[in-house]
Amino acid sequence: MTTDNREDYLISILRLTEGGTVAKTTELASVMGVSPASVSEMLKILSKDGLVEYAKYRGVKLTEDGLKEARLIRKRHHVMERFLIDILGFDSISAHEEACRIEHSISDEASVRLCNILGNVPDCDCQCCISPCKAVSASGIPITLQMSDMSVDEKGVISHLKSDDGSMLKKLISLGLIPGREITVSSKDEGVFTVSMNGSFIAVDSEIATAVYVDAVKSA
Repeated sequence: MTTDNREDYLISILRLTEGGTVAKTTELASVMGVSPASVSEMLKILSKDGLVEYAKYRGVKLTEDGLKEARLIRKRHHVMERFLIDILGFDSISAHEEACRIEHSISDEASVRLCNILGNVPDCDCQCCISPCKAVSASGIPITLQMSDMSVDEKGVISHLKSDDGSMLKKLISLGLIPGREITVSSKDEGVFTVSMNGSFIAVDSEIATAVYVDAVKSA
């Protein structure tokens, strides 16, 4: 059994059972495009691995471990789909097909970093994230605020970006405003912010400054 094949089964079971129901073998066979006998064999393997609860003629549902793995796969898919549409300009159908392939190979760490750049809206799959952002985790040690709320000489590390506008995200990335980079607000004047980053200075307007979220750590 390949990893891709196993993950396809897990995500299909997740979709069929999210309402609290049990998926029937025939339903899963239809979704996967294989015979019921092939599904039964695969479910036996997944059950042995502790990922599903399966009883012949009674159906299948995910275990806690299986649910966590399936949600991580779906989260990777959604992150890649949005990256392909908002940053690379794919249409939604092509992005979905491409994301179906990439979701099996991208690491969870890379997916988290992309998610921080895209500023995805938290959803139920975030609870399985390997590194939950502050939108879904308990309040942590530094305070996260928008760049627009930072004071002059205040220093911080970019936490994540947040914008529904793909062109805005592209602009932020082109300016080098990427999560993990340290910035210092050098001046604020009538909605224009001068920011020091990597030894150079950039000027941004208030619209850009409100799309950048920063972990404020100390004054410069």
